[in-house]
Amino acid sequence: MSETLQPVVFLSHGGGPSFFMSRDDFPAFKAIDKDSKAADYLRNMVEREKLPRPKAILVVSAHWEEPRPTVMTGPSPPLYFDYYGFPSDTYKLKWPSPGAPESAQRTRQVLEARGFTCGSDQNRGFDHGVFVPLLLIYPKADIPVFQLSLMSNLNMEKHLDLGEALSDLRKEGILIIGSGFTTHGKNMLGHPGPPAPWALEYQKWLHDILQNPEYSREDRRRKLIGCVSKQEFPVAHPRIEHFLPIAMTLAAAGYTAPRIGYSEYISTGGILEHYVFQ
Repeated sequence: MSETLQPVVFLSHGGGPSFFMSRDDFPAFKAIDKDSKAADYLRNMVEREKLPRPKAILVVSAHWEEPRPTVMTGPSPPLYFDYYGFPSDTYKLKWPSPGAPESAQRTRQVLEARGFTCGSDQNRGFDHGVFVPLLLIYPKADIPVFQLSLMSNLNMEKHLDLGEALSDLRKEGILIIGSGFTTHGKNMLGHPGPPAPWALEYQKWLHDILQNPEYSREDRRRKLIGCVSKQEFPVAHPRIEHFLPIAMTLAAAGYTAPRIGYSEYISTGGILEHYVFQ
């Protein structure tokens, strides 16, 4: 990687504020609570993965959808506590990261040059797909951060186009992070035990797309577009919004194979993984 080219990262962002809860709060979240190996990885991710300090961070979160791609432009975004039924302390978390209005406008220019019609939102706050993992990774909150929405059509091909269009921002010092989950089905949490056969097959399929050295850019793109035809995919993702950030980060990285920085089965059907594209 050149001195100026930022990596691309995909994060599985946990269950609500799980990384800030004890296992006594929600026993089903034991594998992703504040004392879990998954939380520890995030706390040490910058050093462990040797992530260079970016000028700004762009996050594509599974928890923001708009009719058209929309950038967050506020200078001081609040936290948007978009989770429900958790301990009161998890609604008092603080992460006063500054926004990145200039980088957001630059992102809009880049996307519009590639044919996208974009919107902007100066009032949007950081949703939990952003502040929950980044509070662990960048606790000082001293790097400007902004978000880009998914498109509510959830069309794989269009989101791959969107990811590809973001790629040039890496040369401008912007770290691109996709925040979703490797699986996001009904069996994601609360069912301890060995991984289900469908989960093993799904993981094998996904790793093949991400890392098979014989695949071209076109091969990876074609397989992602055809993801819904994979028998196990609708079980892993009944709705595709938590998978799209995986696809978009792969596209933003030029379809190069990532390093799987962390991988864990958190339940029979729950796979939590983080990928780093250099």
